Amino acid sequence: MQCLNTLRASAFRLSTPRVGTALPHINAITKRLKRRSPCDRCYIIKDRKPCFDIRNLTLERARDCNAKLIRSFLYTHYWPREPTVTSLWMSLDSPLLDVQTDQYSSSGDRILAYERLERTGERKLVGLAVANKIYPWMIGELDEWAHCTTSLPDKYKIYFTAHCLKGPNLFKKYNVDYIYEVEVLCTAAEVTGQGVGKLLLNSMLEYAKEMRHPLVQVVAVSHYTSKICEKCGMKPEWTMNYEDFTDECGHRIFFPRKPHYSVVVHVKYFDPRKGGVLPCKPPF
Repeated sequence: MQCLNTLRASAFRLSTPRVGTALPHINAITKRLKRRSPCDRCYIIKDRKPCFDIRNLTLERARDCNAKLIRSFLYTHYWPREPTVTSLWMSLDSPLLDVQTDQYSSSGDRILAYERLERTGERKLVGLAVANKIYPWMIGELDEWAHCTTSLPDKYKIYFTAHCLKGPNLFKKYNVDYIYEVEVLCTAAEVTGQGVGKLLLNSMLEYAKEMRHPLVQVVAVSHYTSKICEKCGMKPEWTMNYEDFTDECGHRIFFPRKPHYSVVVHVKYFDPRKGGVLPCKPPF
């Protein structure tokens, strides 16, 4: 009885709004089905936007001195959320992840997205995009690497990567010698859905067009990455459900969380016959 009186007294105190605080709102369904209690009140402002302003975002080309920063960002924001890694229960101490992290940290075309914090004036890394050239002989190299791997999750991950390159057969379809693949497109968890990924991918596509790369590819293993590719005007070329990728016994391997049900290969083709874009001439 004393506990009920305490709850009623606290509910009465919460019912009077304070100056400078958010007004509480009560869930209508909860109010209709049971008695009013302090647990029904929520002081979180409805439709509250996060304190992120994309105007404070700057994109920069990575240098050799950024290798440690990129490595830390991959292990903090990319590998723990990558669907193929989490669905295979791969350890972050995996040799495969270590090799790929070193590759992404020190080679390829890398774009970093920094957010400037207004309160302290510091810069925080919130996005990363890494692109490399892929040649047809790399598919056989991946198969040979997977055959010699002792760890089962690493083996399945390498076979899956090789299958995503063999399935679309883009080298023969577009008659290109190499593919410019955006291998990493990652943003920090606190800025997800704020347009950082789209800005990074558009910057990569503009750079690929400027460097006259004929074909740009993104293997979207995440549903959110696929949405970003669609917003940037990339064409879905090949898709496969995760349940269709099985082992030698026909058992399903990948069990990713919702809404990651399939992998989609998106491409952007730049016709070399059209040539480059002429720069704007000065008015004088």
